[in-house]
Amino acid sequence: MLLWTIQHKAAYDILLETGRLIADEKYLLFEGQFRSSYDWLVEQMKKRIGMPPDDVKYPVWAWYQWEGARKRLDMRTHRYGGEMGTPIVLLSIDVPDNMVLLSDFDMWHVILNDGYLPLYGKDDIEDPSEDEKLKSWENVFCVDIETDWWNAPKSTQATFWELKKEWVLKAEHFVLAG
Repeated sequence: MLLWTIQHKAAYDILLETGRLIADEKYLLFEGQFRSSYDWLVEQMKKRIGMPPDDVKYPVWAWYQWEGARKRLDMRTHRYGGEMGTPIVLLSIDVPDNMVLLSDFDMWHVILNDGYLPLYGKDDIEDPSEDEKLKSWENVFCVDIETDWWNAPKSTQATFWELKKEWVLKAEHFVLAG
């Protein structure tokens, strides 16, 4: 599956040096925020694509589709967090399909905010139980469904347990500008 991931140059150097890149928890959880959402996603990945390698706790993230298009990100307009002058690398990668879990980027933010995630506006409920809320989160994986609830061009993210050097098709170097 063709994907694109943006990594700090230091992470890319680790990939080149060791042959693989795994997520570092300290860069994912924003000082502990969102831990329950990330842990929920990890459990879903285990169910849907299998167990991670022993040394992996959280997934690597990439893009499958950005704003309705299946193409390389335009780094002139794509916002990537970090300080001005930070060297980053846009990697075009080919990850085996059975090792990738796709999810809707906009819907993911409802999960990060611990909200209820209806697929359609008519399905929204005012005071869901915890079980109803967690069940609704599975809608994040409905990436091929058009809904009346989400009317922005679809952006689809991809998660997988590790990035292997041999999956890299192209590496493009950039420096974050202000």
